[in-house]
Amino acid sequence: MKKITILLLTALFFTLSAAQAGNMGKGQFMKHMAHANPVPNYVSVISKNAQELKLSDAQKAQVMEWKKQNHSKMHEMVMSVIEGEKKMAQASLDGVSADEINSMAEAVSKTRLMIIAGKTRCRDRMMEILDDAQWSKVTALVAAK
Repeated sequence: MKKITILLLTALFFTLSAAQAGNMGKGQFMKHMAHANPVPNYVSVISKNAQELKLSDAQKAQVMEWKKQNHSKMHEMVMSVIEGEKKMAQASLDGVSADEINSMAEAVSKTRLMIIAGKTRCRDRMMEILDDAQWSKVTALVAAK
C-alpha cells in the first residue's frame, strides 16, 4: 500500500510539474537557469540596465541578435537539466541500478558543461559589443546581486 501511495504521489507531482513547466514565467525560468549553471546571465543584466549602460542602438541590436540566436537552445538545455534531475530522482525511488543513475548523471553533467561553455561564449561576445566602461558596470551589477 505504501508503494502505491508513493507512486501515486510521485505521478501527481510530475503531472503538476509538467503543467507548471508549460506555464513557466520568465522568473521561474531564471531560477532554473541559475540552478543549472553558476555563470551569470549577461544578456539579462545588459538588457535590464541598457539605459544605465548607455547602450547605443547598434549595441542594443547586437545584444538582441545574440539573444535571438541563442536563447532557444539555452532554454532547451536548461530544461533538459531540470528534467534529467527529476528523472534521476524518480529512478532512485524506483530502485534503478547505480550504473543507470550514474549514466543519467553524466548526461546531465554534459549538458551543464554545454550551458557553461555557451554562457562563456556569451560573455566573450558581450565584451566585444560593450566598451570597457560598460563592461565594468556590467560586472559590478552582477557582483552586487
